[in-house]
Amino acid sequence: MEPLAPQATDVYADVLIDSIPLAQQRPYTYRVPAAMRDRVRVGSAVVVPFGPKQRVSGYVVAYPARAPQGTARDIRELLGDTIVPPALQRLFQWVADYYLCTVAQVYQMALPRGTLNGTVKEKTQLVVTLQDGLTGDLSKRQMQVIGVLTGAGGQMTLADLVRAAQTTPGLLRTLEAKGAIAIATQRIWRAPELPNASRGAIPEPTPEQSEAIAAIKAGEPGEVFLLHGVTGSGKTEVYLQTIAETLERREQALVLVPEIALTPQTVARFRARFGDRIAVLHSALGEGERFDEWQRLRNGDAQVGIGARSAVFAPLARLGLIILDEEHEGSYKQDNAPRYHARDVALQRAAFEGARVVLGSATPSVESYRRAEQGDYRLLTLTERVNARPLPPVEVVDMRAELEAGHRSIFSRSLTDALHAHLGRGEQAILLINRRGYSSFVMCRSCGEPVRCPNCSVSLTYHKAGEALRCHYCDHHAAPPERCPSCRSPYIKHFGAGTQQVAEAAAALLPEARIMRLDRDTTTRKGSHQRILDAFAAGEGDVLIGTQMVAKGLDLQRVSLVGVMAADASLNLPDFRAAERSFQLLTQVAGRAGRGEIPGRVIVQTYAPDHPSVRAAQVHDFTAFYTREIVEREELRYPPFQHLINVVVSAEDSGIVWKVGEALADRLLAFPELMALGPAEAPLFQLRGRYRVQVLIKTPELPYARNALREAVRQVERPQGVRLAIDVEPHSLL
Repeated sequence: MEPLAPQATDVYADVLIDSIPLAQQRPYTYRVPAAMRDRVRVGSAVVVPFGPKQRVSGYVVAYPARAPQGTARDIRELLGDTIVPPALQRLFQWVADYYLCTVAQVYQMALPRGTLNGTVKEKTQLVVTLQDGLTGDLSKRQMQVIGVLTGAGGQMTLADLVRAAQTTPGLLRTLEAKGAIAIATQRIWRAPELPNASRGAIPEPTPEQSEAIAAIKAGEPGEVFLLHGVTGSGKTEVYLQTIAETLERREQALVLVPEIALTPQTVARFRARFGDRIAVLHSALGEGERFDEWQRLRNGDAQVGIGARSAVFAPLARLGLIILDEEHEGSYKQDNAPRYHARDVALQRAAFEGARVVLGSATPSVESYRRAEQGDYRLLTLTERVNARPLPPVEVVDMRAELEAGHRSIFSRSLTDALHAHLGRGEQAILLINRRGYSSFVMCRSCGEPVRCPNCSVSLTYHKAGEALRCHYCDHHAAPPERCPSCRSPYIKHFGAGTQQVAEAAAALLPEARIMRLDRDTTTRKGSHQRILDAFAAGEGDVLIGTQMVAKGLDLQRVSLVGVMAADASLNLPDFRAAERSFQLLTQVAGRAGRGEIPGRVIVQTYAPDHPSVRAAQVHDFTAFYTREIVEREELRYPPFQHLINVVVSAEDSGIVWKVGEALADRLLAFPELMALGPAEAPLFQLRGRYRVQVLIKTPELPYARNALREAVRQVERPQGVRLAIDVEPHSLL
């Protein structure tokens, strides 16, 4: 890319300032000092004065054709040599427009953190190399230094040579002047700690795998494939072989995994196949590691980028293939601005750069499968497990019957017997608790029905403060009933038990068993997630208890039993995707059993054994689940039939927050091509001292709704301290 017209007398650059609200966001023009003209380019991160502040970060987005009116202030500093390539600049602008955020927010999120604040620099060392061009005689001490260097193969770092030869840098400079050695600066790449990987023989693909690999290899630029393969069907091998073919074309590949927790195991398989040609990008890396991995990809030193959500912005100049593993996963959606979905950004990036896309999942999202049905994506299927291993049988236990029989333990009799039997044979078990730390809904233990909103087909959320049940879509609210509205049973209560409670109960039930936990409390330290999995895989534990982390991507050969403690915890969440998430989670966790030579077994405990998601997961039938779910989505005008935008209004004064929320909803009602619901209390009505309400927009035309929302936001008067958080295409309303 050409620098900013260095021949001009005065050169100017348009800079987007970081940390400016969306309504005020625009480029500001600065003069480029003569000393920087050959280095400042579009895409550079810079430091500039802004208002009373003398140093704020920004990003060069253009250089104007003519000088600005008045006097322009100078750019103060160039933050490293990071240049955002034109393809990524275009993508950043698309993300800002689509998700109603600022371009500066996209830059800040996408670039390595050390680039933005200037705290991370390239790490270098001085290296001494033996030369043949000696002129003049050497002293005895100089000869000793040459002897040490020769013994080390002719090259050492300056620091190591000084220590080994007990010499000084000054003497080495003298040797350099005589032509005996050369001293040069060498960059040190800060490599992240990666799991060990041994290269094995490349397996022969199954007929279904071969068909999928051939289709992807022959794909057109920008073509999208939905790889729907049952758990254990070998989707990863399809990824590996299509990446290898991409590298043979001298193109680069990008692999996204749904969360940091999956990265170590994924990286091990890719590293075994591609060695040092991979670079890893995720938020658990140190600033220096992330900075260097980003640079390796940008420079072309690495050809395969692997990472979590934000890796979708990796600087790959010759991008030929993007893979999203477990494309249905909600962790591809970012919770804070810019609230992008990595899958949708990947699809747009592929369209811009002509890359093929593979979306892989055993349980595709309803939206993706719908697009495959309509022909937007090409559907590839893997219906059989590798080596023809059977999918494990799934037993559904009716916890209502357990209660009627007087059995009140959190472990059903069937699961109790299975744990004793499988552990008695020296096998391992996984127990899934698919909930987080607190009860969020009220459910009847007799009939299994939650208390639902009469308007929105979602369960009501229990709020301990005020002892109330509320709908977070329409704001319907009611007092918690003393008896079940459906069957009049008095056995109605707040629902759920956390991992710690289950672990304590398991220890009491199985006193000889070694119990391990895998949840956010036990994985706070860097690398702890992988250490727990490695220990369990090595046979150091008998039972692994965890949250959704244990359902995804694990390939543990000795696990023969999987128990789902309470399927209802996800079935009854107040979210229109609750049924979909439950089916996905049950199917995914069932796939962890029987992956080795030992046959697997799955036991699902639930108060709703006849729920369609439970029944479909029991027989591993995605089609049955999808066929029913897509009809309900269309009836209720939820995605993929309508787009959603959720606007959360927050303020320290509850009266003000309701007033602004109502004003925004009123303004939106003036636009006929959308529906505005609310305002309603947000799921966490009070958070960090701020009250929160939300307005939900439904629309068949997303560009129209975005423009309408921009206009409504401009019209609504907002007192100081009121904030708006806009989430385009929210993945969850919790």
